Amino acid sequence: MTDRKPRGASGTPRRRRRVPASFLFGVAVGTVVGVVATLGWYVATREEPLERGELVILSGRDTSSGGPREELVKLWNVLHPQSPARIREAPVTTDQQHSEMVGIAQAQAAGGGDDPDDAVDIYNLDVTFTAEFAAAGHLRPIDEARLAPGHLDAFVPEVLDSCRYRGSLWALPFNTDAGLLFYRSDLVTGAPAAPGEAPRFDWDAIIDRSAALPGAGGATQRPAAGYVGQFGPYEGLTVNGMELLWAGGVDRLVDETENRVVFQRERWERRLRDVAAARRDGLLVGDAFTVPGDEARSLRDFQEGRALFMRNWPVNYRSLAATDAPGPRVPFEVTRLPGPSALGGQNLAIAKQSRQPRAAQALIEFLTREEAQRTLFTVGGFAPTRTDVYADPALRQRFPYLALLGEAVREARVRPRVPHYFQFSRVFREGVRTALEGDGTLPEDFEARLNRALRGG
Repeated sequence: MTDRKPRGASGTPRRRRRVPASFLFGVAVGTVVGVVATLGWYVATREEPLERGELVILSGRDTSSGGPREELVKLWNVLHPQSPARIREAPVTTDQQHSEMVGIAQAQAAGGGDDPDDAVDIYNLDVTFTAEFAAAGHLRPIDEARLAPGHLDAFVPEVLDSCRYRGSLWALPFNTDAGLLFYRSDLVTGAPAAPGEAPRFDWDAIIDRSAALPGAGGATQRPAAGYVGQFGPYEGLTVNGMELLWAGGVDRLVDETENRVVFQRERWERRLRDVAAARRDGLLVGDAFTVPGDEARSLRDFQEGRALFMRNWPVNYRSLAATDAPGPRVPFEVTRLPGPSALGGQNLAIAKQSRQPRAAQALIEFLTREEAQRTLFTVGGFAPTRTDVYADPALRQRFPYLALLGEAVREARVRPRVPHYFQFSRVFREGVRTALEGDGTLPEDFEARLNRALRGG
């Protein structure tokens, strides 16, 4: 939440300090200067010379404010003129990124990396891609012996775990993510779980408060929704669907060792039935249920006052809090979701065909050090991957929701780490969509279809 101090007796939320975009730009400049000072010794004293030549990072577009990824790469280039790097952008949505990255990885494997258009040294992989790319032989494992002492120990354990597959470390976490629940602080109040903590809302509370809206569920004067999330036919629906199941008491979706689904129909349908009923009553929308990958729709619905609650990623906090951005703004607070979030984020991995593996790993290490992680958070709002950034008292004071975000990240769950995750995800979200558009009942053959998808069928 934005103010972790106890509320007054009246229950009125304290005024939140908004963060101007111009201030964030100033933070970026100062942070880069600090990074240069801190990392200069580290760069200058590496024992083994790095390979010469350009390093190409294939990454989804940075849609955050301030462009911190590009700034960090520019800093690397200043410090490593013999091994400069550049970012090659892939599409924004997870599904489109997956398609392009798989195509390039397959082309590199077939041509040995001779085609400059296919030359990639580092993949900035969505967390769900890592197992697939490792199993397909598209990656080099991280050489842990070459990392600085203590580098791995600094990561949030759950986040680093998303980089492992079959006992090997295939990547390092660039940024992480955990969904948060944004809510209208002028219209919604809640009791904190303990003094000084953010209020918590379970699904019953969200549905009850949405139903109490004037005109909610009526034939005419109806708000857009009590709750908005990401429910279009893309990975966003997979994420939101898994979070609904976890909130309903489901512990595990897939046995990764046996590569089979752990299906318990009654538990899987527990929350789907409630949310399907809420949607029929006009209390739930999300990305119009038809627009794949347009996550900005749910943000706009909330930002423009058409929803009480919104499930979204923490990077959107900055755009909601900025005072100098155009358009209407609503007072809001933020708390954790009703259940565990799906762990999001991106992992940096070395392409198998890279001719500069030492330089590629050095760049990955550079981008995942404390100073770089602080830049990604303070400038772009990316959730940090390291415990030392979450523990920084100066950052906690400047960004009061950082501690809450750290709790959400530590409680988040990794989506199944299986080689055919995308087939599984497609079948999973099709079934969840059927349930939400009906009475919450999943397809009769859902378990069999999921197991076929896990085998690549």
